[in-house]
Amino acid sequence: MDQILPPELDDLELEALREIAVHPASHHTPFRVEARLKDIGYAKEVLGDLVLTDDGLRRVAVDTPSARGTPPLSGDAE
Repeated sequence: MDQILPPELDDLELEALREIAVHPASHHTPFRVEARLKDIGYAKEVLGDLVLTDDGLRRVAVDTPSARGTPPLSGDAE
C-alpha cells in the first residue's frame, strides 16, 4: 500500500509556518518560502495577508518541539 507523506520542510520553512501561525499580519518571511508554502497548500493569501490553511495549522501542531517530544529552546517560555 502506498502512503502519502507530508512534504519535507527545511528549518526556515518550519520557522515561517510557526511565525505566520502566531503573527499572520507581522511576519517577515522570504518570498521563496512564502511561494513554497502556498505551492504545497500550507498557506494562502487572504486580503493581502498570508495566512495558514487547515493543513498548515496541522503541520505546525505536529512539528512543534513539544509535539515531537523534544525540549523547547532555552528562550522559549512554557
